[in-house]
Amino acid sequence: MFTKFRSAQIKRVAALATMLLLTAVPKAQTVETANAAQKSNGNFITKTIDFIAWVLNDTDTAFVAPNRYNFALYPGYSHSYEHYRFATEEGKQSISFAPQHRDKLGLSIAWRWLAVGYSIDLQDNNPAIDFNTSLYSARFGLDLFYRENNQGCNISKLSGFNNDGKELTNFNRDFEGLDTKQIGFNLCYAFNKRFTHQAAYAQSSNQLHSAGSFILGMNYNYQQFTFNHKELDPKIEQLLSPGLKFENISYHDFSLNLGYTYNWVFAKNFLANISFTPAVGYKHSSLKLPDSNNLLSSINFDFITRAAVVYNTGKYFAGASLVAQTYTYNKPQISIINGFGIIKVYAGFNFWRRK
Repeated sequence: MFTKFRSAQIKRVAALATMLLLTAVPKAQTVETANAAQKSNGNFITKTIDFIAWVLNDTDTAFVAPNRYNFALYPGYSHSYEHYRFATEEGKQSISFAPQHRDKLGLSIAWRWLAVGYSIDLQDNNPAIDFNTSLYSARFGLDLFYRENNQGCNISKLSGFNNDGKELTNFNRDFEGLDTKQIGFNLCYAFNKRFTHQAAYAQSSNQLHSAGSFILGMNYNYQQFTFNHKELDPKIEQLLSPGLKFENISYHDFSLNLGYTYNWVFAKNFLANISFTPAVGYKHSSLKLPDSNNLLSSINFDFITRAAVVYNTGKYFAGASLVAQTYTYNKPQISIINGFGIIKVYAGFNFWRRK
């Protein structure tokens, strides 16, 4: 009887163990499946980040020496300028304005391709806002800018203002009736891995041998002009064409560009760069005249130029750069050509060597 009891007990224990085992197996499989999915997601994110880094930074080390430092510190001087030309249809009459140039001294610190800095305006009485910054990886470049000017400007040139058959020359060139605003960015990507933007514009790598590349880019630009023609010199205002008596123009510009850039290594540690990128853009604009408001769209051509000269030993560097942009706006009533540029001169050093 004891044997039968023990045998029944063993069977019950065995049945209970089997049930627990069967219950535990799906749970273990569920945990294992969840861990595998989590690992797969982690691998996907890691691979995506690695792929983006490869696209932005892939270079041929026979032509490009990578930066061996984490940080760079450099003081610099910058000079920025603007120019505006307003013209009637077919350019029969035009007037050009030049706001005051801006000069700044600053200090920047960079971590690899990301740089931040602080600068002071050398014109104490200049209320204009002028923000420019650039980010460059080996193959990718980004320019960001925001400008606002309501300080007035000078009339630099007149055309088509004839008084008694002679071009008007004797007039007051100071003008307080033009306010401008511009916000935008420029993106560009270099196709050739033997070329690097950083050698020319970020001082974080060295171009060992001369190389060039086609570059593809896209731009966005918002511009606004508020114009009070009644503040012009009366000699100009009475001859002003109705087409130039606008009150406000604002437009959004979306454009694609394809250009070419070249790094010329003309001596050891010396580099010169030049880049030309014409752009085809779609502009959607609002034109406010004294008696009407107009919403207009069109295709126009713009142009971006970059140039630089750099001396870089890997540890110490010095150089100068230029980024210039030209935008066009053409309508039957009025056309606008406006240009912006910033020139930078700098010298500094890299530090905190990478392991």
